[in-house]
Amino acid sequence: MQVNTDPLVEDYMRRLEAAAWALPDYRREELLAEIRAHLDEALRQVPAGDEAAVRSTLDRLGSPEEIVAAAAEPVPAGQFFPVPPTNGLAIASLLFGIFWLGGIGSLAALVLGYRARREIRNSAGGQRGSSLATIGIVLGWIGLALLVIAVAALVALLFASVSTTGGPIITSTVAPVPTG
Repeated sequence: MQVNTDPLVEDYMRRLEAAAWALPDYRREELLAEIRAHLDEALRQVPAGDEAAVRSTLDRLGSPEEIVAAAAEPVPAGQFFPVPPTNGLAIASLLFGIFWLGGIGSLAALVLGYRARREIRNSAGGQRGSSLATIGIVLGWIGLALLVIAVAALVALLFASVSTTGGPIITSTVAPVPTG
């Protein structure tokens, strides 16, 4: 049962869950339940709405990263921690940014890149690829700028060719023939 639904506590629990992604499922669930129970018990004695008391309780508990580090089982020699997965939209954004596809790729790179960055930010460390998304966004903007420049140049050429009346003006200079 949740006693306190304080936004600070909920944010802390989200950060704890994100930090604990590398723990085995059973250990992660156990850790989250233990910390939730501890916070509920500690916050029962705190007056509702007392932000300073809630912050003090969370500070005494420690950062989510410290808690997870203490709860982590030692990794046997030769094994590595798993790396968070790379966001697929970030990869797609980069690829669409590289392959311009007549401007459609640039637009897709922008949409996917901004969405990927939002997902990565909301994952609180559970995903990576923010730099790929950023590069895709930059390439998308560059591609759209080039498309606008190309369209403007094409329109200018069309107006230039339509505005000339008659045929092209041919000028030639003939050198005088020396006499004598």
